[in-house]
Amino acid sequence: MSKPSQPKMPTTRVAEILGISLQAVHKQLKAFDILPTKLGTKSYITHSAAKILLKQDFKRKKIAFQIVKGGTGKTTTLHNISCAASLYGAKILVIDLDPQGNLTDAFGVNAESTPVMIDLVENQANVRQAIVNVEEGIDIIPSRIENVTLDSRLALNKSPLHNILLNILESVEKDYDFVFLDCPPMMGHAVTAASLYVDTILVPLNPDKFSANGLQILKKELNNINKQYKVNIRYKVFLNKFSGNTILSDKAIQTTIATEMESGNALTTAVRQTQEIPNITDANLNMFSLLKQSTARDDFDLLTRELLEIQFKK
Repeated sequence: MSKPSQPKMPTTRVAEILGISLQAVHKQLKAFDILPTKLGTKSYITHSAAKILLKQDFKRKKIAFQIVKGGTGKTTTLHNISCAASLYGAKILVIDLDPQGNLTDAFGVNAESTPVMIDLVENQANVRQAIVNVEEGIDIIPSRIENVTLDSRLALNKSPLHNILLNILESVEKDYDFVFLDCPPMMGHAVTAASLYVDTILVPLNPDKFSANGLQILKKELNNINKQYKVNIRYKVFLNKFSGNTILSDKAIQTTIATEMESGNALTTAVRQTQEIPNITDANLNMFSLLKQSTARDDFDLLTRELLEIQFKK
C-alpha cells in the first residue's frame, strides 16, 4: 500500500486521457500485470503505472521557481507541479536552495544527515549522495540552514556562476525529465547560478502590488545577468492565489499581467485561492494525494500541463 502523500491518478482520469473506456483501462493494467490500488471505492494508479500506460514523450526542462518576494506560494506550486508531472510518468529532480527548507519539509525529509547544496559546492559529498527519493518518480536534493552560507562561499571562492550548478548536476541530469529548483526570495550568487543553469524561470504572482514590485526587481536583475553573461534568460509568470474580486480591484497586478501576456511571458492558467491548499499542506500532503474532486487539483494539473507542454495523443 502506498503512503498517504503518494500522488495518485484515478483510473477514470486515465480513461479520459487515453480516450478509452474504464473497462479498457483495467484490461491494459491486467495485461501489464499491474494491480490498481483503491482508496475507498475509487481505483487509481501511481507514477510507475502512468509511465507504462501514458507513454509520454517529454520535452526535458530545467526550471527555477523564484521571485523577490515571500509568501507568493512558490514552494507550494513547485511541490504540486512535481506531483502532477509524476502522474504523467515524468521522472523529476527537485532541488531546495532555500535555507528555510520549506520544500524539504513539504516532502517529509529530515536533511540533518543528508548532504545539501553547500556540501556539494564545497566538494564534501557527491551529487548522488545528496539525492533522496521522496515519492514514486520524484527525488530531492534537500536543504537545511547551512545553505545560508551559499552566497558568501560562492563569492569567496570566486566561483564561475555560469556553470557551477551544471558541473555539479551534469552527471545526473540524464536520469530526469525535469529538474526544478526552489530559490530563496532574494537575489544573490546562488540564485544567479540557478538562473544561469535553467531554461526558464517560473514566477508566481499574487494579486497585489507587492508581487508586481517583486517582478520588476527580478526583471531588472535578470537584465543585468543577461548583459554580464551574454545570455537570454527566459521567464514565465502566472497568477497565483487568484480571486476574481481581488484582481479587478488591484490595477498594479492587472497591468502587470496584461503587459506580460502581450510580451508572451505569461501562462494562461491561474491558480485560484482556496483554503484547501493550506489545509492540504499543513497535513503534509499534496493536491494529488487524494482522489476527491478539487478546483485546486484541477488548477495545478492545468498549470503543470501548460508549463511542461504535456499533450495527449488521441
